[in-house]
Amino acid sequence: MARKAVLTGGKRDEILDVAMHLFFEHGYEATSVRMIMNEVGGEIGMFYHYFKSKDMLFDRVVDRFFEKYREQFAELIRSSVNPSDLIEKLMPLYERSMGEFGQIQGNMHWTVQIAMHERTLMELRPLIASVIEKWNIKSKRPADIIAGQLLYGISATIHSPEFEKMDPADKKECIMSFMGRVLEGAQD
Repeated sequence: MARKAVLTGGKRDEILDVAMHLFFEHGYEATSVRMIMNEVGGEIGMFYHYFKSKDMLFDRVVDRFFEKYREQFAELIRSSVNPSDLIEKLMPLYERSMGEFGQIQGNMHWTVQIAMHERTLMELRPLIASVIEKWNIKSKRPADIIAGQLLYGISATIHSPEFEKMDPADKKECIMSFMGRVLEGAQD
């Protein structure tokens, strides 16, 4: 009789915790299943009881990392009535999220930093597209394209060392100005 896979708890969660630590510190390529299982104190077979591959584990680690932020972002976006309201609500969440991320980022391998950044944009893109549609912004371009332009442009802005030096009011004005130009251009 085949064993039923355990989906949560116990060793599975321990594997996820250890894998997150090792992936973040050493990167995806430099972290092996054997390294993870040595730290967990289990055999390689135990790994494959819970996960089909290292790729699947990495995806689950990233999903797990984003779980706590995903619903917070979605609620803020759903409850926003216009772009200014959205930025007003997102800035404190962004500051808090970056503070938490900064605590683990110190030893984080650059490949994982890039993967986390791309995943953040991927998670937010459909949410931003839905709010563009909700606000009934007319455009010749699909909402997904506009959402991508906004996200990548805002991402480049907020990750700038100069942005960090700005006071909160200037940060909001900077983002609002950029959003206004993108949304205005989308209506051409």
